[in-house]
Amino acid sequence: MKSILVAMHLVACQPDLLVCQDMSVNTKRWSDIETCRQDRIGEMFRLKQDLPQWAVVMSRCRYLIGSDRRSTPAF
Repeated sequence: MKSILVAMHLVACQPDLLVCQDMSVNTKRWSDIETCRQDRIGEMFRLKQDLPQWAVVMSRCRYLIGSDRRSTPAF
């Protein structure tokens, strides 16, 4: 049975949140949202160690669903 995988999207931003950089965890996948959410704090802490102290790090777990070429792009 196929399952929908979950990916974590991480961004690092300047304090004013106007400039952000994608820092997503591209190599890891989770089998459900709850497991991904449990790993968020650890991933954010690991990322923050390599960034300036003023950087704002945000994350979100989302389902990893490929584009079906029929949907209008969101961004």
